[in-house]
Amino acid sequence: MHGLQSASMHALSLREDRFLEVLRRLIALTPRLQNNPGAGLVPEERLAAQVVLETLAPHLQSGFIQAESLAAVGKESRPSLVLTVKGTGESTLGFVGAHFDVVPADEKGEGWERDPFTLWEGPGGVLYGRGVTDCLGHVAVLTDLLAQLAERGERPRRTLKVVLISNEESSDLPGLGLGYVAEQGRLADLAGQPVYWLDSANFGPTVGTGGISLWSLKVKGVGGHSGMPQNCVNALELGMAASLELARWFHARFPATEDEKTWGFLSSSSLKATVVEGFNTKESKIPAEVILRGDIRLTPFYDMKAVREQVADFVRELDARLERDEAIAGFPRTRTAAGQRGSLEFRFLGGGMEGIACRLDSPGLEALKESMRAVRGVEPKPFSLTGSLPLVRDLQRQGCDVQITGFGEMAYYHAPNEQARLEDFRQGFSILRELLVRL
Repeated sequence: MHGLQSASMHALSLREDRFLEVLRRLIALTPRLQNNPGAGLVPEERLAAQVVLETLAPHLQSGFIQAESLAAVGKESRPSLVLTVKGTGESTLGFVGAHFDVVPADEKGEGWERDPFTLWEGPGGVLYGRGVTDCLGHVAVLTDLLAQLAERGERPRRTLKVVLISNEESSDLPGLGLGYVAEQGRLADLAGQPVYWLDSANFGPTVGTGGISLWSLKVKGVGGHSGMPQNCVNALELGMAASLELARWFHARFPATEDEKTWGFLSSSSLKATVVEGFNTKESKIPAEVILRGDIRLTPFYDMKAVREQVADFVRELDARLERDEAIAGFPRTRTAAGQRGSLEFRFLGGGMEGIACRLDSPGLEALKESMRAVRGVEPKPFSLTGSLPLVRDLQRQGCDVQITGFGEMAYYHAPNEQARLEDFRQGFSILRELLVRL
């Protein structure tokens, strides 16, 4: 029976017309899927979820696929979807993490070569558009896989649970996203089972990710006329100096580790400023206040809680040195001639997320490598990076064999002219099919 099932399953391949139609519809929705609440962009993931549900509608009606939309009361416009195909055996397999929201795109400001909110098919099967790789292409592949299983009445040995999530591109919010799916108990049957997180690129496998913690540094100075700097403390200059001092300390305190080499991390832990907000619009006026925001990206070999505590302590001590009027190398004026001083107020934004070091000796990783060899005909090249994924460490703590992969171009993650090759998704589909056969 298993041989017959394997032969039938191996007949599955990406149905390109459906994949492209689903992807085209999803990318057309991306103006309303952009996720940056600070800029007024709050996604409506229900629009993308509806595309998936409409495509699978006949199979939901037949009962071959069970679907559940999960979001708290009042947040119904931002659901995650849990799609389940009952297997012939007792075990479960998870394809988790592909998400409906996207990072914002600014066609003119970022220099896109074409409309980012329209799928464009270029020469050589290259697909362009915001979300092609991150992560709507993965959503479209999974949608086609589920549809084909249903059309053929092909039940895998393991019950297949596909979890498509909301709010992946922003900080954790109560009542939505994968955190809410977990709170509702919908990941409980994945405990101790193989789970493949499908939100990466370049196939990999991606065997490690970084934790993330967002931070804010409010810098208060003394504003005034730029021709009378003795009466001022330039908050912009003080903020730049403080953030650089913090970054220098961080990178010395949390350097690269030998484990990072073992897991193939492409970069070590980092702390950097990424956003500056000022309230000054006149060149001849010294700003009295700026806010810098940024992130920590932490490899999983450091403890995020301990690191956060040490970072906060460092900035508090830096502010205390300003209070004591200590001279700090590389810092601008920190007091006015009249004795008024600048100040630093640091805080973390939200609780952050942990990274993961996937098991390198697990059956799940070996099955993924074997599937890649069978489909691509080349030896897989595992790597790790300090991009961050929600709840992966928690799933691992529950005994899940968490492995990570993805299809598309890593170089275009969160970048202008996001693109991927259609061939990547053909191969990606076949790799997922192989996993269904092998596990």
